[in-house]
Amino acid sequence: MSEQTPISKKKVDDKKTPLEPTNKIKKPPAKKRVVKNSKEAAAFFGRQYTSSADLPDPEPSLISLATGVFEVISGTRQIDQLARILSDGVYQTISKKAIEARAARESRGEKARYENIRFHAIRNQSPRDGVIESVVLVDIHQRTKAVAIRLEGINSRWRATSVSVL
Repeated sequence: MSEQTPISKKKVDDKKTPLEPTNKIKKPPAKKRVVKNSKEAAAFFGRQYTSSADLPDPEPSLISLATGVFEVISGTRQIDQLARILSDGVYQTISKKAIEARAARESRGEKARYENIRFHAIRNQSPRDGVIESVVLVDIHQRTKAVAIRLEGINSRWRATSVSVL
C-alpha cells in the first residue's frame, strides 16, 4: 500500500483553471410581480378556492369544530383555538355568544364547567365542488343538539363560513 498524505496537507495548485466553462450564459434577473390594481391584488393575494379532491377528509374538522363550539360557549375552551378553521364572521359571532354566555353565568353565580360532549352522528352534503354543508349531532347532558356547519375549501384548507347551533 502506498502511503497517502492527509487531506489537510495536500497542496492546492492555484494555477489550474476551474472546472466551470468560461463562456457562461447569463440569465436575465427574474421579474418582480407588480400588482397594479385592486382586482389583480385580490386575485393574487385574496381567497383561493380549492377543489374538494385537493383537501383532506372534512369529517375530523367537522367533529372537532362542533364540539369546540359548545366548549367555547360553555367557557371551557378559548375561541382562539378554533380561529384557524373559522372565517372572520363566524369567529366574531361565536365570540359574542361566548361573552353573552359568560355574562349570564356570572349573573347566576355559576362557574364555567366542563361538559361531557360526545359525537353522535354526522350528515354531509356537497352543493358544489369545494363546499361541504353538514349537520353534526352531539350529545350533551342526555340531550342531543345539532350544529349546522358550512365548510369551504379556501387557500388549501377547510374554513367554516357558517356555523349555527340548533
